[in-house]
Amino acid sequence: MSPSPRVPIESISPQALRDYMAARPEGSYVLVDVRQPDEYRQEHIPGARLVPVGELAALLATLDPAQDHVFYCRSGGRSAAAAVMAAESGRFAASSSGMGGTGGTGATAVGRILNLAGGMNAWSGQAVADSPRIQVFAGVRSMEELLRRALDMEKAAHLLYTRVRAAGPKPAVCALMDRLIGVELAHAKVVYHHLAQRWDADAHADATRGPLPPFDALFDALEGRVLEGGMAVADLEPWLRDAASGDCLDIAELALEVEMNAYDLYRTLADEARRGSGLGGLAERAFLDLATQEKTHARMIIDQIATFSTDGEAR
Repeated sequence: MSPSPRVPIESISPQALRDYMAARPEGSYVLVDVRQPDEYRQEHIPGARLVPVGELAALLATLDPAQDHVFYCRSGGRSAAAAVMAAESGRFAASSSGMGGTGGTGATAVGRILNLAGGMNAWSGQAVADSPRIQVFAGVRSMEELLRRALDMEKAAHLLYTRVRAAGPKPAVCALMDRLIGVELAHAKVVYHHLAQRWDADAHADATRGPLPPFDALFDALEGRVLEGGMAVADLEPWLRDAASGDCLDIAELALEVEMNAYDLYRTLADEARRGSGLGGLAERAFLDLATQEKTHARMIIDQIATFSTDGEAR
């Protein structure tokens, strides 16, 4: 029997990757940063998984061949080598076993292997610093705990934007904060809905459980000290004090940083869950849903920033 053909390695430009990330559903692809940890901490594409190229051979078994994998490094050299390693590993070779696939071919669908042309040197999209602060979910052992933690983080973002709005910045920022306050509240209600479903399911197994408090009562009682990206609200106090006189663009960009750090965290946690680090498929789906919402929030901020240059509110 002849070996399965190696999946081709595709080059993708920075603009094409931005379009790809905007169009693809979360969980269908993985960004793989093959640089060293200190390079990753300085700056990385949000949601990227760190796998230094020297460690990739030992971690090839953790790559899910059903997902697309986009490799990148500083300039494209290391990631090109990493893409070859993945392609030659056999994990991405199409199977003709008849166990899956579509269209009646009997071939199991496999993901694509892509290499970011020019690497981070050419990347002009969003980037975040530091490693995702996954420790904010440390000790979570049930879906109920996970959802409660996520709800508390939604409260933190809601409080942050409410305080900025109350500081009386310029009209363009007020409009942006009003929208962010609204979407954070709506997102919190979605999280609460999932929590209520888990609560009702667990109540059947534990007759001593009382009813879940109504959304307003539960949300009002939350402290909201840590933002969704893992940053503490207290760490942003200097920025909050300057919000009243701050530049619209500066304020919007910090809001964007908050949302992109949240996206980075949730994508990383989804990847951890997918690779079997705790709560499994339910947690992965929850984190991917949260990541999708954060990406939507970030897009809304970017769209608002685009108006600053035309309505005179940037400065």
